Amino acid sequence: MPNKDCTMKVHPFVGLIKEPIEDIESIVFNKDEVDRVFTVPIQDLIDPGKRSMDRFRNSKFLYPTWKIDQENITIWGLTAFILDGVLRSIAKDGPRDAIEIPEGPKAEK
Repeated sequence: MPNKDCTMKVHPFVGLIKEPIEDIESIVFNKDEVDRVFTVPIQDLIDPGKRSMDRFRNSKFLYPTWKIDQENITIWGLTAFILDGVLRSIAKDGPRDAIEIPEGPKAEK
């Protein structure tokens, strides 16, 4: 997906963490590109009380933002824009800001 100025492409990846990460600090990442690495439970991402629409840098547009209480996390900018698109693509039909995650396939017994 291109950035808002269409000057670069960003390739987001979505993953599922099945087991808790014991030491988040052990994750290797490019410190020139990433400020920090953290996890956020999906319940926090779909909580309408944690998502808002805000202006940045005197923009005339509103952008999605998440404010997560743990560790004083704010998800904004391109990360929030991509996250918003991912959540909307997996959401059930409904009001634009009411995001519900559909249940996955049922395990057979």
